[in-house]
Amino acid sequence: MIILKFFHIQFDRRFVFCCLIAVLPIACCDNGNCPKVPQEFVTPAKVEAAGFNSESLRRVDSLMAFYVRNGTMANFASFVARNGKVVHHKAYGYRDADKIPLQTDDIFRWASQTKAITTVALLTLFEENKFMLDDPIDKYLPMFSDPQVYVSGSAENGDLVTRPAKRKITVRHLLSHSSGYSYRSFGQDLQVIHYAQPVATREVVERIARTPLMHDPGEKFTYGFGIDIAGHLAEVLSGKNLYQLMKERIFDPLEMHDTHFYLPPEKHDRLVKVYTRPSETARYSIATNETEQIYPLASNQPYHGGGAGLCGTIENYARFCQMILNKGEFNGKRILGRKTVELMYVNQLLDVEGTYRFSLGFEIDSHRNSLRTMVSEGTLKWGGAYGTQYFIDPKENMIVLFYTNASGWHNPSVHDRFLISVYQALK
Repeated sequence: MIILKFFHIQFDRRFVFCCLIAVLPIACCDNGNCPKVPQEFVTPAKVEAAGFNSESLRRVDSLMAFYVRNGTMANFASFVARNGKVVHHKAYGYRDADKIPLQTDDIFRWASQTKAITTVALLTLFEENKFMLDDPIDKYLPMFSDPQVYVSGSAENGDLVTRPAKRKITVRHLLSHSSGYSYRSFGQDLQVIHYAQPVATREVVERIARTPLMHDPGEKFTYGFGIDIAGHLAEVLSGKNLYQLMKERIFDPLEMHDTHFYLPPEKHDRLVKVYTRPSETARYSIATNETEQIYPLASNQPYHGGGAGLCGTIENYARFCQMILNKGEFNGKRILGRKTVELMYVNQLLDVEGTYRFSLGFEIDSHRNSLRTMVSEGTLKWGGAYGTQYFIDPKENMIVLFYTNASGWHNPSVHDRFLISVYQALK
């Protein structure tokens, strides 16, 4: 009887131990520690390893080579990675008028792709309890204590009519483009991307504060200077200029070493020229706006535009996108907490009518758009004025980036056709 009890106890212990071993991975997953996310990009020997059909994926090459050949585009760079496996990273066309071939590590103007990075920089301060999303911004930036809403007239004609806003502007309004600020300058010297003369970031933000809102805060989506304000807010809260903050908290940890507001001299020759295509029947040519061509080469410009100022390589921005896809970490470094990134997948236009969805720093792709391009509903996306676009697709665990630099660019749905060429190749 004693022997039987001994074996019974031993059996129970083994059974419990086996159960614990079996349950342990599940418990880890519940704590968010179990699933492994890619910490670096790898290029598989065959794209089939990432779930692509190699023959179908070649349609991307034939499509983009055709656009360069027929004069629709001067150049094009791609970056597509699924589960951290890079299946397409190529360059087509030319960097400049001398027909120097475009390289995959050439540098592009990111324009409004800057906005998501500024948002992440500010949210690192949110995680440190430096502010709340629904704090009024005049708590930190007093120049916004009396926001006015546009009624009629113009500052240029001297008959501008405004009224007091019904509520304060909050940080959430800035990051979701619902503050009411547009890109209208109302007589102020306001540029979306670059200034010909040196100017301090605070001075630019003070000029923005002197312009009226297009509507009361929180009532509509209006694309404009909101994230430029958010960038300066990050400077005030951190005590550092925006580039220093981004470099310390995003660029250095993710090894985004070719990302800058203004390029160091040794990288000047890698900057892609801005091209233009004024109509769908014209061939591309070099854009003639000299300031537009050279602003990333400035050496004495203290302005850091959180809404549109950065430039860099397509691979650098892919690192940022993969960090978001990984719920806040990449390269073995955590930039944001998992729950903070989850906020960036949620529509923040809380009281705005309509189906358009925008989170903190990103547009959320709609079902309607997914029907057109096959991009998964819920994908985070945005782009830049010079023709750059990115997509962060959690359903396919994939990032897709498309780069060119062109101004006044007429194109026959090049971006959509590129996306279709990528997505149709998924197995």
